[in-house]
Amino acid sequence: MRSNRQTGTIDVWVFRHSQLTIPPLHMREMLSPTERERAVKIRHMDMRLSYLQAKCAFRIILSAHLNVPLRDLQMTISRFGKPRLPAHDIEVSQAHSRDWSAVAVSTLGCVGIDIEVWRPLANCRQLASQVMTDQEARVLGDKPSELTVRKFLELWTRKEAVLKCAGLGLRQEPRGLHTGWDEPAVQFADVQYSLNALPVCGQLVGHLASHAPQKIIMRSLPS
Repeated sequence: MRSNRQTGTIDVWVFRHSQLTIPPLHMREMLSPTERERAVKIRHMDMRLSYLQAKCAFRIILSAHLNVPLRDLQMTISRFGKPRLPAHDIEVSQAHSRDWSAVAVSTLGCVGIDIEVWRPLANCRQLASQVMTDQEARVLGDKPSELTVRKFLELWTRKEAVLKCAGLGLRQEPRGLHTGWDEPAVQFADVQYSLNALPVCGQLVGHLASHAPQKIIMRSLPS
């Protein structure tokens, strides 16, 4: 597959794992020793398969996008879980929620992506109190009906996208990051981050963060 990367853009893939046709044995061969060890610890078979599919699809996408054979794709993982490709001048991010995955590749600076599958949450208000800053909570005021599950998941994916872009992931307490509910840009640790809602619909909610506004190009899975 010939790469059609464009400078100054962020390439994004969003897909269901059911779209993949990777034999389970082949999936294990693609994983790093650490990932194989983690997969073994996942007791539920469906969750284990979903984890394997997400990690393998990530590598297949990068291999095709960079025109690099899978066996030559060198990847390192930071102590906070951020993937890096030292041999290539790109930044990457991955998100995984149930049977959905998202991958982002940036040619111009750091990137962070996060998705969540919409589902009923009985304790939505309690979860939100653990995530919202005081300022975000004041926006809602005393109108609990405005805090829908989807709105909470939008806030959550905004925060996690920024934290992934910063290279921290959830090592940072979400309440320590103010993203607001719909601001296009936010400040965190003296750095500005641009936030974009992913053009997804239906049961998915997702956001992408970068250091500057960039054009998002939605890509199809490589064959």
